[in-house]
Amino acid sequence: MRKFSAPPFSSSLLRFRSSYTTSPPPPPPQTLNLKPVPPHLSEPYLAEVRSLLPRLLALGHHSDAVRLLSAALLLSPPLSSLPIPSLARHLSSLPDLAPTLALLTSLRHHPLRPSPLPFVAPLLSSFLLSRRPRDAAKVFFWLCRADSPRRPDREVYEIAIGGFCRLGRMLDALRALREMALDSVPIGGGLREEVYRGLLQEARIDEARELDAALKGLEGGGGEFDRVAELLDRFVRDWEE
Repeated sequence: MRKFSAPPFSSSLLRFRSSYTTSPPPPPPQTLNLKPVPPHLSEPYLAEVRSLLPRLLALGHHSDAVRLLSAALLLSPPLSSLPIPSLARHLSSLPDLAPTLALLTSLRHHPLRPSPLPFVAPLLSSFLLSRRPRDAAKVFFWLCRADSPRRPDREVYEIAIGGFCRLGRMLDALRALREMALDSVPIGGGLREEVYRGLLQEARIDEARELDAALKGLEGGGGEFDRVAELLDRFVRDWEE
């Protein structure tokens, strides 16, 4: 009878170990040495933005220009370093107001909530210089909406109301002046005179005299903004009827 010899124990154990021994764990992944994002745009990047933004606008890529500006604002650059005046002039030269409203909407939804006033002031000036008071009114009253990120300041009020008066848009001027009174923003003598002359040109002599007297009272510090706002509200209602 043939005998079967078992393999040596040492070789069997070696095969057992080799079959169940796991491979060594892989080395930990190397971490990428990423450079931190600078907290502010450097001058070379700002120069690129200043160069690229007008070209995008000139080529009609208004949405791309708005996205570029929104991205630049994420790093809080000095607004004086951005081509805002040239942007306003270009937008006011377009026949459609949609790109302007797209810019304002992007500012309203921007994560950092930047103030739209540095953009609105040159936009208003450009639209009024282009004799487009209706579009200027749409831009101005966008600021007066309940969801506006910022109310108009004195500069914006004076640009809008003065321009409306000079272009014969007295109803818009009175509406804007009412907002100014509701915000208790001081109304200077120069603006008061422009409103007075504008109402006289519309043959609204009684309203001009009554409003002028109320605004003079504000200049002396003894008037009440609420009373002026109520007076303007009555004028606007009468005008609209």
